[in-house]
Amino acid sequence: MLKIKWKTQKLFFLKVSLPRLATRRKKPPYLVPVNLEEHKCKKECERKLYQALFSQNYYVTPYLECGRFVINLALIPFRIAVIDEKQAGDEKFERALKKDGWTVIYYNEEELNENLKSTLLQIQQEASSYRQLLS
Repeated sequence: MLKIKWKTQKLFFLKVSLPRLATRRKKPPYLVPVNLEEHKCKKECERKLYQALFSQNYYVTPYLECGRFVINLALIPFRIAVIDEKQAGDEKFERALKKDGWTVIYYNEEELNENLKSTLLQIQQEASSYRQLLS
């Protein structure tokens, strides 16, 4: 994306504003070290979701610090943040994540214990849409 910025320069004794074309750089791809960090999951429902995603070849990072906020489960290459519904009321948290390019998916502990597949399906849809953008 091209963007025009005006830059003021000094020419002898005059100040002149000249247009300058700037391109917005795409963020570099994210590389994730593959570590088994299942022991970092604090809740049993998060551990089940971690194991289900790991069995489908997604590398999940539990409790990732993103600025001053903490993401419960993060799929870093896809920029997907899986967060407990209790944190859904914090608008600053959601805005900060979306500004950094994260897609936020909320889960409920009770619903996750009963029906894990709905949350998995939602995560898979977001990941597949991201893969389509890369192709």
